[in-house]
Amino acid sequence: MKTLKYIISAVCILLIGDKAIAQLNPMGSAYYQNQYLMNPAMAGIEKGWELNGAYKAQWTSIDGAPNMQALTATYGSEGKKAGFGMLLLNDKAGSVKTLNIKGTFAYHLELNNEKTKIDFGLSAGVMDEFIDRSEVIGDLTDVAIGNFNERKLYLDADFGVALRTENLTLQGALPNMKRFLKRDVERNLVDRSLYMAAISYKFLNQEAKLTSIEPKVAYRSIENYKDIIDAGVNFQFNGDKLMLSGVYHSTNSVTFGAGTTYMKKLAILAQYTTNTSDLQRYSNGEFELAVKYNFR
Repeated sequence: MKTLKYIISAVCILLIGDKAIAQLNPMGSAYYQNQYLMNPAMAGIEKGWELNGAYKAQWTSIDGAPNMQALTATYGSEGKKAGFGMLLLNDKAGSVKTLNIKGTFAYHLELNNEKTKIDFGLSAGVMDEFIDRSEVIGDLTDVAIGNFNERKLYLDADFGVALRTENLTLQGALPNMKRFLKRDVERNLVDRSLYMAAISYKFLNQEAKLTSIEPKVAYRSIENYKDIIDAGVNFQFNGDKLMLSGVYHSTNSVTFGAGTTYMKKLAILAQYTTNTSDLQRYSNGEFELAVKYNFR
């Protein structure tokens, strides 16, 4: 019976097509809580150490459904001019696992005043993509499995830039630069992000219970898929005691969540993303739990 469920799940995914195998929605916490996940220029924008961890589960009603874990550590120098970061991303879809490890250096340049900065960030690292034989339903002696696992580690880099004022943030990023510059052959199984651009504006009112409102619009180009527009808003109440957010994706899915911060150090965020229009008939959406701790 278990084998039959695997077969049915695989057939459904194949019928849906290449839209199903793509990680079209990134970690939801990347929009507001941990923007470093999308843009290396955002590493160390605040001085001191900050740790972030997130776990996302997709299509939990399907055997072998994808799940993703992300762990980041960032450090901002005392003068807030230099930032450093480390990213560990583990992605699993069925029997295929992908592990990304990257290090980041960011430079934050002050303009006419301390409230306006231009940020530059560069990440570099390796990716290991392999098939877990213990989860393969089929012929383990298949030569294709061995050939897939014998490939060398993949070297790649990401570049990001941002312009920040007290309220406005403009940013752009080029992940997977090697592929974007057409310096390698196609390797990944999933559709990859080619570039990202975003603009957000934070309305502040420190004296009110509704402390800030931050609308944001992002534009993402995905290889082998149509471009995606994300439009969302984040509300903060009583400083950072309560956070509510919602993001609409042009794939006809919605991300919404709630979070809180304890003693201005420990932040917890829970989010749910509905399925894209192509998958809503087949399975449930995505659940994510993210935790942040700063040592400031």
